[in-house]
Amino acid sequence: MKKDLHDLLYAVWIDGRTAMIMRDEPGKLHHFEILHNENAGRERIKGETTDKIGLFGTTLSNESHHQNKENNELRNWAKAVADKIRYAHAVYIMGSGETRHLLQNEIEHHKGLTNIIITNTSCKKLSRGAFEKETQKLFAEENY
Repeated sequence: MKKDLHDLLYAVWIDGRTAMIMRDEPGKLHHFEILHNENAGRERIKGETTDKIGLFGTTLSNESHHQNKENNELRNWAKAVADKIRYAHAVYIMGSGETRHLLQNEIEHHKGLTNIIITNTSCKKLSRGAFEKETQKLFAEENY
């Protein structure tokens, strides 16, 4: 059975390592999913890379190379989480740090998720039970 567009509510708690997604479907059905970022916290061997000479003799430091790589990994992580959101009417994003803003940007630029309601709030790290309670409150509100 194909779902109609824009009939699901989502709540997402995200940081750089973990994302919890709760989907509220019509008929009081809830679907919970936990995603783990496989690239988070992966350390390279110290001394494995060196300063490289870039275009026109500029030097790329290890710090800037590491920062660029970390930023790309976070963007890819946010994109992977945004790909899990389908047929959404509204998305409530919770989390700490910049990852929730990256997720919001990915959702806003996702082709299949245009014209949806996005709410983005800061929130401390939540356990699964606390996240489920918080999302139950959100889904129970009628103004969503």
